[in-house]
Amino acid sequence: MTGHRFLLAAAVVLAAMVLPTGTGHADVPAGACALPATNAHLSEGVPNLAGSAPSHGTLRATMLFVDFPDAPATDSTTSLRDQLLPGGPDWFATSSYGGLALSVDAVTARFHRMPRPSADYGWRRGLTAEAHARYLNDALAAAGRAVSFSGTHLLYVVPTRAAGEISFAAAYLNPLTAPDGTVITRSVTFGQDTAHWGGKVLNHETGHALGLPDLYGYSGEVHRFVGGWDLMGLISGPGPDLLAWHKWKLNWLRYDQIGCVSAPGRYLDTLVPVSAPGGRKGVVVRTGATTVLVAEARSRAGLDSASCATGVLVYSVDTAVASGNGPVLVADARPRSGGCDGHELNDAPFDVGGRFHDARSNTTIDVVGRAGDDYRITIAHGVAP
Repeated sequence: MTGHRFLLAAAVVLAAMVLPTGTGHADVPAGACALPATNAHLSEGVPNLAGSAPSHGTLRATMLFVDFPDAPATDSTTSLRDQLLPGGPDWFATSSYGGLALSVDAVTARFHRMPRPSADYGWRRGLTAEAHARYLNDALAAAGRAVSFSGTHLLYVVPTRAAGEISFAAAYLNPLTAPDGTVITRSVTFGQDTAHWGGKVLNHETGHALGLPDLYGYSGEVHRFVGGWDLMGLISGPGPDLLAWHKWKLNWLRYDQIGCVSAPGRYLDTLVPVSAPGGRKGVVVRTGATTVLVAEARSRAGLDSASCATGVLVYSVDTAVASGNGPVLVADARPRSGGCDGHELNDAPFDVGGRFHDARSNTTIDVVGRAGDDYRITIAHGVAP
């Protein structure tokens, strides 16, 4: 779940070039494959949304623990902390190739008593931005000046497990002012779902604080858009590492690690899996003012070690589509196969010999070879394959 206000970003980014077959380097203008953000909620534009929590370098968070007049704590702050740390920060360190260090100051000295009963904060009625802000401001007031928030970019508020009313985690995307005057850019509140998903809840909700949208659907078949690819979709998915597009958006990939196709022609490239540091992480094909196709390699390694299928994952991105409505759509190499590990799209990657074709943009992507976990692809864009 995310907050309720979108933020707009300017798009100033360089895209790398792909080698067209037999003709040397493609003449790709700077930023030709970077899509500016739109006014869609948590737009998938590159670079990241202005005002988001820092996605590179050190992201400093303060973690508070709260209980309530109707739900006094019977557990310990340290047991709640240990569900989230160090697993959450370690996940980001791995996914970002060391580019993001999440430093969390967990204030475990005591639970801070909230001024209202847990039932008064609105989770059961469907959490509104106003109710969410009230909850966060009450937590800050309860901590008061006993806690220093100096340098904090991100606030985490963790409730006692006794507070069943605080049922799910959510990100709040507006700034707050702490009692010591520190302006905190983004906030995340945790719920009882943490007991089941642990640190992955922290990673998903912090993803929103960093500017990433929900890739699952808010209506209909929930996981129809991306299946288990990317933690912003199915949190329990077998291939949860972030998509190459998201890693580019968060400045975890250099511009020369993203290939760009913006003109008709035939192109050749080699993809190194997103789980491995270094190398080409994706090729982006510009298909419209707000749309691209992306090809990337996924292997059974790193954060994707539980993947039930490997190969070249192909998906579309549309920056005009809001969070929860399908801004990313994964192409299924094996439609109606039944998938693997619980979802149809979990076996979506294309293996050697596989072909993806998009009639609308006249784009064909062929997987023509493999060396270890690296995949060789050809792309025909605007021409016959």
